[in-house]
Amino acid sequence: MSSNRWTSRRRGRENGTLLRQSKISRALRRAVSLARSKRNYVEDLAANSEAGLLELTQRRTWLLRAFVIGLIATVFVWIAVLRFPYAASGILSNGFNSNLPSRYSTLLTVIVMSIPFAPPFISVFALGNLLFPSPSEPEIASGVMSTFEYRQRSDKRWLIVMAAGMFGALNCILLLIAISSATD
Repeated sequence: MSSNRWTSRRRGRENGTLLRQSKISRALRRAVSLARSKRNYVEDLAANSEAGLLELTQRRTWLLRAFVIGLIATVFVWIAVLRFPYAASGILSNGFNSNLPSRYSTLLTVIVMSIPFAPPFISVFALGNLLFPSPSEPEIASGVMSTFEYRQRSDKRWLIVMAAGMFGALNCILLLIAISSATD
């Protein structure tokens, strides 16, 4: 009998070393499993993103970091697109006009468009939550004005998300205009 059979060690460990899977192979397996599942992965992505954004707003130090990282990522995307416009044009055109089945094509389009959309969205979302922080929720309010207070907080969060979405979309449009003018 092997010594690994009765211990809690995973197979592949020998003399204290563990055979690691590459991050790329894990990401590919996850993408394939998402594509093969019957779930709507775009809705799952949106729900997970919303939960992550709400968790992000609870920590103000993370908001500042997210703002700075989003700005840096936006600058890098613009530098890459302006430096290599033909490669960026090829990536975008293959992302939109792929010959894949509709499920895979939709996933590819979402992934390709998240590259120029996500960094400015995260930056504006973090900045909005830094400038207009949500007050801590002490307890559920009751009374005549409780719905008004809830509505005001909800409207402020909604406006921050809408402004962030508009800046992300504006970045996508300006990036597409820059690519098309550079490749003409």
